[in-house]
Amino acid sequence: MSRTISTAVVAVLIGLAAAGIADAKGGHSMHATSPCAPDYKRLCSKTPVSQAASCLKKHISELSPACKAKYSK
Repeated sequence: MSRTISTAVVAVLIGLAAAGIADAKGGHSMHATSPCAPDYKRLCSKTPVSQAASCLKKHISELSPACKAKYSK
């Protein structure tokens, strides 16, 4: 059981690191402090973080105001 949890933690950390790299290159990120993090969890949790922007844009009418502002540009 702990190995499964460890694997999940490593996967989350890798995802967050990849999101940070994308943000540094001018892309969108999904940091826990991002205004879109709750929307991502609610609407796109089964979508890889690398495709978060695409998923969130598909749900633009359902996004929180802060997140909608980020993707309405």
